[in-house]
Amino acid sequence: MLTLLLPQLAAVEEAAGEASHISPWWYGGFALFVLVALLAVTVIMGKGRPHS
Repeated sequence: MLTLLLPQLAAVEEAAGEASHISPWWYGGFALFVLVALLAVTVIMGKGRPHS
């Protein structure tokens, strides 16, 4: 099992090194955008009220 996980771990570390130039603010902003979009969809689909 270790032989399967080791190459994937190396690939993840390499990708993290390549993405290190991206500011952490972009990750936070993207996460905030996704959460707001999901909240908006929830409110729109549920018309703002819990289903009873």
